[in-house]
Amino acid sequence: MHSRPLRAFSLLLLAFLVTACGPGAPLSAASVPTAIGAPAEGSGAAMTLVPEKTPTGNPLDTPTTSPSETPAATETLPATETPSPTDTPMPTETPLPTETPLPTATYPPPPDVVNVPILMYHYISEIPADADIYRRDLTVTPDRFEAQLQYLQAQGYQSVSLVDIHETLTVGKPLPPRPIVLTFDDGYKDAYTHALPLLQTYGFTGEFFVLATPAHFEAPAYMTWDEIHAMADAGMSIQAHGRDHYDLTGRDYDFLVYQVLGAREAVEAHTGKPATFFCYPSGRHDASVEAVVASAGYLGAVTTAWGTELSLDNRMTWPRIRIKGAWGIEEFASVLSSLPQ
Repeated sequence: MHSRPLRAFSLLLLAFLVTACGPGAPLSAASVPTAIGAPAEGSGAAMTLVPEKTPTGNPLDTPTTSPSETPAATETLPATETPSPTDTPMPTETPLPTETPLPTATYPPPPDVVNVPILMYHYISEIPADADIYRRDLTVTPDRFEAQLQYLQAQGYQSVSLVDIHETLTVGKPLPPRPIVLTFDDGYKDAYTHALPLLQTYGFTGEFFVLATPAHFEAPAYMTWDEIHAMADAGMSIQAHGRDHYDLTGRDYDFLVYQVLGAREAVEAHTGKPATFFCYPSGRHDASVEAVVASAGYLGAVTTAWGTELSLDNRMTWPRIRIKGAWGIEEFASVLSSLPQ
């Protein structure tokens, strides 16, 4: 009478086991509940089934991890977009200010010819007792020289250089009113002791043509290189007269180069200033001498010929006015007033 309910209970138990073990899981003796106090087969006694202790919880649940074992979720901050660097514009290069060129001196067209007196002196000293006719003729005493400078100053003459005249003829540089050139030949000692102080007193400058050899050996009658240098520093123009006072006509090329170019190199080495004009010793010259003077870099040369007409065509033979020692101030003034202006 109890067989049907028991069978029904067994089917339910079997369904439970199938569900718990999952589909397709094999059944074993361990998975069947043990009958406690089960009667012997065929006894017909009631049997109570006690299921084995099963783990707590739903076996189908996914095991959970305790909070202590669960790693803390890393808080992910929203990504901050790194701004791309703003392209800094390259600074605009500021152009350098345009240099304003200095105004070019504008001169009138250069003249073909100018008439400028170039006065020629030698000694500015007292006449020695044993002076010959030549020395007397070439010597202007300091008193007479001073009187002549006073006259030139009173008449409005202004001293210019030979370079000034050359610039007038080449580029048209204007000359001052009543220009005059004062030249002194040979480089005698009195040029330093007498001529220089008087020129400075009356506001004139001079062109001094010196000889290199007497200056080098410090001949007593001539200026030394130190004195010549001092003259240049004082604003006087130092030019070349040759290494020695020789007649240069009819000479061979090497001799001329030594005397002409050598004199220029010596003057420039001892003064630090350019020597731009040459004075022919005793005023003597020929085509060969003139060619060497030009090739040595001189702008021109002066002679002892009388005259005032100066041009580029005759720049290697410019004339001068020879001042004689016997002239008083009347003769001096008369000669100047008769010259072309």
